[in-house]
Amino acid sequence: MSTPEGQACAALADILVYGLDQERIWRLIRRLPSRPFAGLLPPDWFAAVPRSAGLRSLGQWQEVLAAARPQRADGELAEHVLLPILELLARGAEVAGEAGSRMLSGASLAMWEEALRSAPAQAIALSLQALRVADQLDPANSVVWCPASQLAACPRPFARLLGLTSRSWPRSENDDPLLPHHLLDRRRLHPVGVAERDRRHFAVIQAHTREQLILSRSLRNAKGGVLSSSSLWPSDEIVHKRDRIPGHAFSEADRLLARPRDAGQLAHVRQSQLCWRNWQWPSTLTPHDGLSGANHPAIERALARVQSTTSLQRLLRDPLGFVWRYALGWRSVRFQSDPLQLDAASFGELVHGLISGVIAALEPAPGFARASASEIEAAIGHASTAILNAWPLQRSVPPPILWRHTVNEAARRTARGLAADDQVRSDTRSWTEVPFGQRDAAQEEAPWDTTGAVPIGQTGLVFGGRIDRLDIRATGDGARITDYKSAKPPPKHQRIALGQGRELQRVLYAIAVRALLPEVRTVVARLIYLADDPATFELKGDELDAVVNEAAGYLSAAMAILLSGSIAPRWEQDADYDDMRLALPADRESYLRRKASEFRAANQPLNRLWSASI
Repeated sequence: MSTPEGQACAALADILVYGLDQERIWRLIRRLPSRPFAGLLPPDWFAAVPRSAGLRSLGQWQEVLAAARPQRADGELAEHVLLPILELLARGAEVAGEAGSRMLSGASLAMWEEALRSAPAQAIALSLQALRVADQLDPANSVVWCPASQLAACPRPFARLLGLTSRSWPRSENDDPLLPHHLLDRRRLHPVGVAERDRRHFAVIQAHTREQLILSRSLRNAKGGVLSSSSLWPSDEIVHKRDRIPGHAFSEADRLLARPRDAGQLAHVRQSQLCWRNWQWPSTLTPHDGLSGANHPAIERALARVQSTTSLQRLLRDPLGFVWRYALGWRSVRFQSDPLQLDAASFGELVHGLISGVIAALEPAPGFARASASEIEAAIGHASTAILNAWPLQRSVPPPILWRHTVNEAARRTARGLAADDQVRSDTRSWTEVPFGQRDAAQEEAPWDTTGAVPIGQTGLVFGGRIDRLDIRATGDGARITDYKSAKPPPKHQRIALGQGRELQRVLYAIAVRALLPEVRTVVARLIYLADDPATFELKGDELDAVVNEAAGYLSAAMAILLSGSIAPRWEQDADYDDMRLALPADRESYLRRKASEFRAANQPLNRLWSASI
């Protein structure tokens, strides 16, 4: 399995045993020999195929390849070559012999046939793991790993013996589990004991190693206990300390470790030492904590761009994280694994997609406000079916049964959320996923020009985004904004305004509606939580005006922090997951406690927001 041919066999066995999957297909094609199959594939066969899609069935592959046909230079050639092979692989281990002959050649095909002869096709993975083949190397001029008994039979000029500890070698002698000593004297079966044989082997190796014999042993076991040396270990040993300066360095890193003075002259080592000292320094805000020059050009560029609701939320809740992401361009790696369930963000996106599909299907006729319960239920069913079939072609989703259950749960929450809506006038028009401030999102049915960015008061910030749902009266004098949340609701008696910056979206949407629809006199901004019993939290009138002004003030304060250069981390105790945590010291809690007073002083304009209960 350590050879390229063995890896090609392993990739093919993986698909036959566990089924189709895009990652498995990619792995197989990368490892296959060019003949008889891989060389026939056009070089752009994967064009426009979403890399995040699971593609676990033949039907999904057919749909994706057909949709991507205009993006391929050879048109249908990739389908004619790939789909018959995928159809064969989808049949599983019963076609292992035919799959091997059509996709493998040379040494890989010989390995595959040998594995099939040694075990049934259903156990091909196990037979491949146990398969051993010649490596085509001459043992006489290669490094050989072997037991001491084999080395004694064929001595070599250079030898190294490993594991010479008192518990490992010479080995201790134990009773035969089938014929213990009290039933049959062990010397009748083995005249020479195990320990004595080990000693004889050592004597032969020592006598016949012509050039150099190296003895090696561990000082400690896996649990850290001290290990004593073997009885064969020489008594005149010289112990070399780990912190000594070696005569010969194994590598450049070994040389620098042994010579701290040389290491200290390297710029990156000096920076690492300075970073460590700054992190330990308790009474000063340093550049390694986030301190930068005032009016830094990178920060000014990050603030001048068209913001999103996500970037503005990060600006309020974590100014240093805003700098890392939008000024320095740091991004966390997203691993596309095979999930058993969707994460919270993806499930929320699923619910939003269902709501958007339902309202889009009912508007403009008969209109969501005029639609009956049966019409809404039918629209939810159609939207669920569309997402059930479309999402597996675009991203990784759970296995089919779990995926169907997930979509049903999202449909249930959608139905309960829409059913819990207050009665609205029949002449009200509804929109979903309404864009604004996005040059590439022109939408004919939108109630405004979708390309214009929206300014936020006197802050100098402009932003764009998409509103989950917008209801506008036919008279044009009233609008209602709805921000849907798929999470569990807080207690109904709790008032939610900015929510420490987490619930900034609906406030920003209210600013956008007022700017883009100046004729609207009444704006209502709602939060609707769809899990359990749907709960609605509204802001309107003077209360909404106060929260808008409060949000603009906090955004101005966050901008002032960034432009002053006195930027510090914020300990987000209520964050379930922080994708920027890797940029902070590993012992983050101790670090934040050690510098808590300096960080509070730097973030003082936002401390009131972060400590608010609403």
